[in-house]
Amino acid sequence: MRQHKVMLGEKVLYQAAQLSHAERFVAARRVEGIPCHVVPDTTPKPHRAPQINPLTGQPRKRGRVR
Repeated sequence: MRQHKVMLGEKVLYQAAQLSHAERFVAARRVEGIPCHVVPDTTPKPHRAPQINPLTGQPRKRGRVR
């Protein structure tokens, strides 16, 4: 699981699996006057095995590019 971190200096305030959640947390802290920033997780996403359709035995077709 990916871990994007919200940092205040060297201290971790918050960890989130989704970057958008960490960015929203930072925006809320900045409104409160706390100068923090996001450190995105740069590890590559794990490769997912294709899902097999049990009726046809073929991989499922993806409707969008990820």
